[in-house]
Amino acid sequence: MSYAWARKDDYTKIASQRLAVIDRLLTEGIRIGSASKRRAINRVLRDFPEFTRGDCWQRIRYLRTKSEVADFEVRQRQEESLPAKAEAGQRPAARPWTESEDDKLLNLAGYEPVDKIAQRLSRSVRAVRFRLCALGMSAKVTDGWSLRALRKLLRVSPDRLRQFIGSGRLRVRDPRITASSLAEFCRRHSTAITPMARERVEAATANTRQAYPWSRAADLLGADLRQVQSWIAAGQLKVMDTFITDRSFEEFCKKHGSEINLALMDAATAKWLIEEYEVPAPASGRQVVTRAQKHALKVRTCACGRKIAGNVYFRHAKTCKVVENQAMRRAVEESSAESQHLVFRPTNARRSAILKRSKRN
Repeated sequence: MSYAWARKDDYTKIASQRLAVIDRLLTEGIRIGSASKRRAINRVLRDFPEFTRGDCWQRIRYLRTKSEVADFEVRQRQEESLPAKAEAGQRPAARPWTESEDDKLLNLAGYEPVDKIAQRLSRSVRAVRFRLCALGMSAKVTDGWSLRALRKLLRVSPDRLRQFIGSGRLRVRDPRITASSLAEFCRRHSTAITPMARERVEAATANTRQAYPWSRAADLLGADLRQVQSWIAAGQLKVMDTFITDRSFEEFCKKHGSEINLALMDAATAKWLIEEYEVPAPASGRQVVTRAQKHALKVRTCACGRKIAGNVYFRHAKTCKVVENQAMRRAVEESSAESQHLVFRPTNARRSAILKRSKRN
């Protein structure tokens, strides 16, 4: 060996400039990788022919003791071990939950679905479910209103409620348009849309995707957003989930409470909406009920136990199973009573024969 790099007295024989060049070449090779390290050694052997390969490796071992190179190699080994751990089924350490994230999670739990919460918190759905379970909370949204319950509360028609949803004033849990209703709309209104739009919808609904945002549906149909909203309000396009959370209903009452006619409700319900949901009270003290809405003031009780306001009661009575079964049972009882009356009612000839027989005896 020409130069023994491990001996201190040999360092004095090496010019500092040449040693710095060699260290720079070897350090760059260490940083990039094994192949680059070999290329760096070959370059040192070519530029400095008095050095041997063993001298280069001894210098590399010396450079590895330096803090800069040592820290780099430790980070490199950690990064290389991450894919191996993932393949072995070991997940990287999870990001800890902060106190502010827990507060946001508890405020959103029960009001919004898990996927929306995960999107707001930049977490996975699995992480949100596990955290809710650890906090003793349920991920199910139970505090809210169905369309039927909300129609019954506000005394509005289904068309009016769809107008609230279509205009964006009343937010539902999942406002995306279903792919099935989009395909059905194209079949029923094939003449109203262009052939290119029909082809786009057919290609989009052929995928496994179940719903589309309003803007995406407008692009597929070749219409503007307002036209899509009018189709939703008319019931021609269906939204994915019509459940209305309590928070969205509270927001509707605060912003658009003037759309609610409190005169159609009983005094207790109107007072509850004013106090709990901040529905503005009518300025005159009493709202006007039009002639077409007066039928909603009459509440009738069906045989099934349901209390229904307005003329909707008669439509319900025609299809109510309890009423139908009671009417059928009543008809059977009447027919059986008539048949029994006819069987045991004796005729005049029969009565006279019975009398003669009794006199002989």
